[in-house]
Amino acid sequence: MAARMRRTTRHSSRFAAGGLLIAAATFLPAAGSQAQTRELEAPVDYTCQFPSGTYAMTAVLTGRIPAGGPAGRPLEPQDIAVGLDLPSPVVAELAALGAGSVSARADLTVLHSQGEETATADWSGLSAPAQDITGEEEVAIEVSGPVPTATFPSAGPATLSAGDLKFSLQPLRADGAATEPGVIEAACTPADGTDTALATVVIRGGEGAEPVSPADPAAPVEPTEPAAPSDPGRAEPGAPVIEGKLPPGTREKLEAARREAKALDEAPEPCPFPPIPLPSPAETYVAGYANAEKMRGAARLGPALLKVTLMKEYIPDPCTSTFKVKSEADFEYEGRRQLPPAKATFLTYGFMPTTATMELIQVGPPARIESVSVTSDPTMPEYTTVTAEFEMRISDVEINGVPLDVGPDCRTVKPIKQTLNAFGTGNPPSGYTVNRGGSMDGETYIPAFTGCGVGEDVSSLLTSSVSGGGNYIKMTQAPLCVIADTTSPDCPAKKPTPER
Repeated sequence: MAARMRRTTRHSSRFAAGGLLIAAATFLPAAGSQAQTRELEAPVDYTCQFPSGTYAMTAVLTGRIPAGGPAGRPLEPQDIAVGLDLPSPVVAELAALGAGSVSARADLTVLHSQGEETATADWSGLSAPAQDITGEEEVAIEVSGPVPTATFPSAGPATLSAGDLKFSLQPLRADGAATEPGVIEAACTPADGTDTALATVVIRGGEGAEPVSPADPAAPVEPTEPAAPSDPGRAEPGAPVIEGKLPPGTREKLEAARREAKALDEAPEPCPFPPIPLPSPAETYVAGYANAEKMRGAARLGPALLKVTLMKEYIPDPCTSTFKVKSEADFEYEGRRQLPPAKATFLTYGFMPTTATMELIQVGPPARIESVSVTSDPTMPEYTTVTAEFEMRISDVEINGVPLDVGPDCRTVKPIKQTLNAFGTGNPPSGYTVNRGGSMDGETYIPAFTGCGVGEDVSSLLTSSVSGGGNYIKMTQAPLCVIADTTSPDCPAKKPTPER
């Protein structure tokens, strides 16, 4: 799925800006992209050896990773953090030591691979300040810090993967004195079968790469038939004909920006151009399946209505032959920001039939829809990342036919950070784009539960049977209905058939 992001010969703003704006119109409505980086959220399952025993743990790596760059130039991961939920026996051990607080340090080995070439990098010195753990039955730590850059020597896709993890806990008593022992160390290796991939980046040719010959800006362009006054969907004479309709008003904004770019003539090109706001309200439905890895089953999600604001920012970048777009979205169900409740049946611990109702309630800011399209590739590849946060709530639980009252407030202790990825092309149309829809997928890490039970706290039961990483999710989106386009065959919004 890697795009050939080849360096192009520099040319005037008149050609570059006009061409990229027309490219944006060709793909409109499209999704948006974070300008140079992609969100990282990767759960990796580990087997960890503590002094007291061996335990399964899931490390959740978060941060931002560059989407790509030229060969031979360093890529800098940013805001890297590793989240860990300590095993219950380790929490009990800390309590037995009389610990009132604990700090942590971690060293992670990261594998860089491109083709048959591999190298290792040390993400060492990640740390977490002391946090109060007095009376806590569940302890989550998050270490963070700067990490080394990654440099890849040649063009093509490259991958960053997680390797061995070492971390140490430094407990302190309530009075600040060290416990005995003063350090608890753990050595972790990736669990068998776990997906260790953190990110795939697209490396394009460096300065010596063969350039792509752009169209001659001075060459005559076959004129199109002048647009009739009653046809606002046509471009000005001399612009390429664009298939399909745009929302009312959007064409005019694009053409105004194009005329302004032409007026710049030979002025230096800004890289990237300042963001151009072109918001267009739209809606669609999504549906899919989410695996519960520990329960060896899947829950069907949706169809769920998604309210979208397209193209909040459009950012052409002639220096990298890309254009990037940022959009936002919110789920809506009965006036609330959530998916419809989903009822599913699983086998708890592999043998007890368990039925429960699950609600995914959207929290925090709107979902971010971020895309980048590569204009130097004739297939016009488009990479999309969708990021959102949800609180999971559980109700109506039955185990082997017997109701288990989990109360009205059974939920995850912190939001689920969900990231889905997708890829498609514009020529010919294939795969996923926000406009056409299609399938996107990813993995979900489910945090521990809290507030579960009436009279007796059963949060730990749900945590042990549900929480953890490696939960594959695949969502299918229907084509977008752009609200202003009353003649679109995609309006009203359709409900898709989910793919497994």
